[in-house]
Amino acid sequence: MRELMIRAFVEPFDRLGHQFAQIVPAVIAVVIVLAVGAVIAHFARYAVYRLLVAAHFDRLAARSGLAAVVERIGVFRSASDFIARLVEGLLWLVVILIALDSTGTPAAEGLVVRFVNYVPALLSAALILLLGSMVSKFLARSALLAAVNAQWPAARAVAGVVRIVVMALTVAIALEELRIGKSVLLVTFGILFAGIVIAGAVAFGLGARDLAREWLQSKVNHRSLPEEEAFRHF
Repeated sequence: MRELMIRAFVEPFDRLGHQFAQIVPAVIAVVIVLAVGAVIAHFARYAVYRLLVAAHFDRLAARSGLAAVVERIGVFRSASDFIARLVEGLLWLVVILIALDSTGTPAAEGLVVRFVNYVPALLSAALILLLGSMVSKFLARSALLAAVNAQWPAARAVAGVVRIVVMALTVAIALEELRIGKSVLLVTFGILFAGIVIAGAVAFGLGARDLAREWLQSKVNHRSLPEEEAFRHF
């Protein structure tokens, strides 16, 4: 009877106490890391914001167009506040990773290792999006100028389509770099791009046949004029 009581009541409490003895230090370590990290992140955000304000970063952001993007978001007070909060967010991410690693559990350590190995892909995707945004603006402006010089009635629509297509291609490349739905993404993008091209070709062929014929005739006639003048000269 005594052995039964020990197995039924004493041993479970012993196991529970042993588990608490292993968990409590890890929980205390996580709380301490999070508390210290919160203080560091807060002061880092304050210091970065003051430094950027003193360096007149908002003027530079207004010239480069970053301030307009921040204003459209409507969450941050200024470009300096956006950069300061971005630094705070990155510090919080590092603090969370340190807190997970301090637990010493295999699952947390594996998660930290996977995230650290994923950081280069995140940086590459961010760089691709930044370059893609710059290229899309440049190509859209070039398409707008070309359409205006050609006296097309829908010049802004052409520029908008060019920018959308370039940004869609950029997002697809960035997601492929992040290894998010690679095969599904490629098939979807191929279908959408092919559909847009076919729809544009059909719309132009059915709705602008006369315009296309006149444009081709003007090009052919324009090329044939110098040849006729050359033969007349001979």
